[in-house]
Amino acid sequence: MGDKRQMMCVIFGGADIEDYSNIHIPEGAVVIAADGGYGHCVRLGIKPDCIIGDLDSNEEALPEDCEIITAPREKDDTDLMMAVKAAFDEHIRVFHIYGADGGRMGHTFASVQTLAYIDSHGGEGILHGNGFVMRVCGKENISLYNDGYKYVSLFSLSERSEIFAKGLKYGGDIALTSDFPLGVSNEFTGSSAEIEVKSGQILVILEK
Repeated sequence: MGDKRQMMCVIFGGADIEDYSNIHIPEGAVVIAADGGYGHCVRLGIKPDCIIGDLDSNEEALPEDCEIITAPREKDDTDLMMAVKAAFDEHIRVFHIYGADGGRMGHTFASVQTLAYIDSHGGEGILHGNGFVMRVCGKENISLYNDGYKYVSLFSLSERSEIFAKGLKYGGDIALTSDFPLGVSNEFTGSSAEIEVKSGQILVILEK
């Protein structure tokens, strides 16, 4: 898959990507195509380090000089989760994920749970969607930057999460619960915001 010393991974899923100009692949990052995500690599002119999945949605001819990890269609892991686990096995802990939202709502929610898996296992994952980004955070301090985003939504994935927000229209100490959308559609008051997650696990969504 690549040099195990590399600590960042870019994963392409098979969902639609409306604007390829927003994609940034850091130098030296490991690139994994999850099933149909290989099509994005072809259109971007990128050779992935690995193609992984059951390959039921891939429409491109597979390259001969690339590691390919196949799996049966009937499996517990999604293709995206397979890619994440393979990267974890290579000691990678930072993930940028493209093409993993939209289409079937079940797949989108599965991607949220994959972000939760990354966070729960000591990693950092950011999903870049069409007009939004999202990540899952446990007990930590995070910085959010207003790169043209209008809304900041914060949802508790735990039964209850305690946070402190600075730089948002509705800030201070906030208690979020998993059964009430209190944190939807907050807004930046400046160029950035700081979120301290005191307890629980939250989903952060920045939307344009």
